[in-house]
Amino acid sequence: MFIIVMLAAFLVLFAAWFLTRPMKGWVAAGGNRIALELTREETLKQLREIEADRTDGRIDESVAHEETARLKYALAQTLRALEAEAGIAPGPSEKLRRRGFVLAGLLVILTVFAATMDYWQNKPALLTFATLNSKGQMRGVHGFPPMVLSMVAKLKRHLVRHPRDTAGWLELARANVVLGKAKGARDAYAHAYKLAPDDETVLANYAWLLYSTNPSQTTGLVHTLFERLYKQDPRQQDALWFLGLASYNQHHFHKTLKYWAQLEKELPPGSKARSGVQTAVSKIRIIIAAEHGRGAAATPQGPSAGTGKPATP
Repeated sequence: MFIIVMLAAFLVLFAAWFLTRPMKGWVAAGGNRIALELTREETLKQLREIEADRTDGRIDESVAHEETARLKYALAQTLRALEAEAGIAPGPSEKLRRRGFVLAGLLVILTVFAATMDYWQNKPALLTFATLNSKGQMRGVHGFPPMVLSMVAKLKRHLVRHPRDTAGWLELARANVVLGKAKGARDAYAHAYKLAPDDETVLANYAWLLYSTNPSQTTGLVHTLFERLYKQDPRQQDALWFLGLASYNQHHFHKTLKYWAQLEKELPPGSKARSGVQTAVSKIRIIIAAEHGRGAAATPQGPSAGTGKPATP
């Protein structure tokens, strides 16, 4: 048994090292990709604005031609950089899949070895258990032991009798997440949220479940939950990231800068995550500066604006 425990501990440590080793460059690569995507969107936006000014006659044709050529060149450079980022190395999912196959093979070998040793050490007990099963003892479903399913069923019965038990609904939600029942988890978190709408644990778990199951949705209930979480704890990293992303999707770049600049302060110095956020913050500042520059250039001035005197009608 001691050998089995030691082998299991070794496999756990090896799996942790083996799976996290390729993650070193993912966060930094994600930050670079975000920066390039922001640059691409900003360049496209400027091209559309120049085309609109040309159509309305608000810009000289030669100036419009030069600006369009410059922006198209910049856009081509950005697109090439994005293609290069995509082709540098296999993505996280592909790398994890490869390592997963290796770990699965090691797990099978360890399982067979452990099962063989355990069988010879506990043969009488195994034979007794097999006899009980042949007599109709309840088996587990979906790979979970009967005891786990029994505990979940017991918790559900408890909540029928005590529907205002917030901790019970939280426990049921977490159990459903483990069992892979997303709808059951959402329903349980919804009950807990109804009972304790300002509880930080409820907000954090419910909000993250909604976001993780539909990352493209940044409005509605998920936004409300993260906003409440931010009010409870203005330094909460998940809330800062989500609210910045939601603001960016709505082109509220000053709000994005506010949330992500705060997030940058909360992340550990020198970490890859902080480096990625710093890159994104720098690009947001560039976008804001460009918007201010265009706004100043578009402000109409009278013929005597340079002297500070009113223009003659």
